[in-house]
Amino acid sequence: MRRVTLSIAALGLFASSALVVEPAWSLPITCGSSERTATLESAEACATGQGNPKLADILLAYPSEPWTELGELTGNGTNGYLSATLTSGSWGGSNVAGTWAISPSFWSQYEEAVLSIHVGNGNGDPDFFAWLITPNATSGTWSYADLDGRGGGLSNLKLWARGKAVAVPEPGTLSLMGAALILVAVGRRRIFEQPSP
Repeated sequence: MRRVTLSIAALGLFASSALVVEPAWSLPITCGSSERTATLESAEACATGQGNPKLADILLAYPSEPWTELGELTGNGTNGYLSATLTSGSWGGSNVAGTWAISPSFWSQYEEAVLSIHVGNGNGDPDFFAWLITPNATSGTWSYADLDGRGGGLSNLKLWARGKAVAVPEPGTLSLMGAALILVAVGRRRIFEQPSP
């Protein structure tokens, strides 16, 4: 009987530890239309729109707090926190792929990131793709395909950010600090209330 109890306990410990572990990666997300599609690795959501994306477009796609544009690339290289390199095709081309990277220090400053790709207004839909990046992701791949051949070459990549990462004490820590202050106050009160000899 004891062996069964230990096995059940071990199984319970394994199951609880398995629930805590979460994968640190996300699957690639593809979005677009029958005219144009794009895929980005390490994303949680994708939105599309017309024109070169502006702050209002990103906020409309991912509402809540305002976004800040942190960097724009129109060729291989680095701008601020964002880096990108083409692995096939060329800037201005309509079927391209590449890699992207965000400096790891980005995540100590911001809580959320969006990576957008603008492909020009070549009589097609959509003109931009905007992915919500998986938190703490620092690199991945991306690709863009013009499916109907009506233009729309790669124009730029932009990095958007919001939500300063602010350290907030956990409720347990605040409760412990409050209890300690109460004990100190009660202790001081007892010392001062003792009768003198």
